[in-house]
Amino acid sequence: MKREIYSLAVVLTSISLFWPVLYNLVSKVVKLPGNPLFQAVCGVILFGTVAYLTFDEGITAS
Repeated sequence: MKREIYSLAVVLTSISLFWPVLYNLVSKVVKLPGNPLFQAVCGVILFGTVAYLTFDEGITAS
């Protein structure tokens, strides 16, 4: 379960990273209220934190 949450958080972080570009390309998204740059920063912080907290290193070389 932790691995799936991590994978989803990474995908959502990458979408948030390019949110201002996607915001202008998709006509249905333009109806969302708010500044797309602020939405992108909040998304990267939120989903990046979730990805960081759910990351499991497993076996490493060291």
